[in-house]
Amino acid sequence: MDLSGQTAVVTGAGSGIGKGIAKALLERGANVVGLEIEPANIKSAGEELAGGHRLAWSEGSVAVAADVEAAFDLAESRYGTVDHLVNNAGTASLSLVIDTPEEEWDLIVDTCLKGTFLCTKAFARRALAAGKGGTVVNISSLNAIAATDGLGHYCAAKAGVMNFTKVAAGELGRHGIRVNAIGPGTVNTPLGAGFTVGQIGQEFLDRTLVGPPRHQEPSDIADVALFLMSPTAGRITGHFIPVDGGQHVRGLHSYWDVAEAQGIVARPAQ
Repeated sequence: MDLSGQTAVVTGAGSGIGKGIAKALLERGANVVGLEIEPANIKSAGEELAGGHRLAWSEGSVAVAADVEAAFDLAESRYGTVDHLVNNAGTASLSLVIDTPEEEWDLIVDTCLKGTFLCTKAFARRALAAGKGGTVVNISSLNAIAATDGLGHYCAAKAGVMNFTKVAAGELGRHGIRVNAIGPGTVNTPLGAGFTVGQIGQEFLDRTLVGPPRHQEPSDIADVALFLMSPTAGRITGHFIPVDGGQHVRGLHSYWDVAEAQGIVARPAQ
């Protein structure tokens, strides 16, 4: 796939899945603007990706409209119109509903769901004004379809991303904008590290259908994202696609008790 001359905004491009997608885009000739909240990630990913003039960074939060607009302004001023948007930025924590602080709920829902809305709105308004189509790839999660103890905020946000994808696909399709979502399973990233080790990691591997069983790498998600951005997927929109080696087929387990036994989480003192 040759993406020379095309431009993508990738949120959370400084680490994990976002960095993997940015890398794949750069390797295929695209220009990439990463919207990233962590300065340290911008520095380390910038050195690793070595995109030269085809990689630019906009420091800010996807949950702040002004930061989102600044990222798109940078993309347009440097590369022209934006062809693709990857809504990847997200965060998570383990906390039972009765113990979840309001600020923790807000952080996760705002980052995962509100950020997807703000970035999609900014992308679509500019695409419509320019009279051109494009693609949006939303990174949701298997937790969009699997309720899991300790992840009430994350499950709610990622289910919202999945259904927002369908609404956006319906509204924007007539303007030539395709919108799809990917639901990663366990991925070897800093965010997913706690779920790929010990008993939790093994239980996920036991649910993997593709042999040999392994956790996903960011490149696995990037491959599907690139496909969804390509003309080959020109008739695909409004879909939620698990990329998990088949983990969703057998269903996700509720792993709070296992996480507690592993010392990953603990109930707050009453």
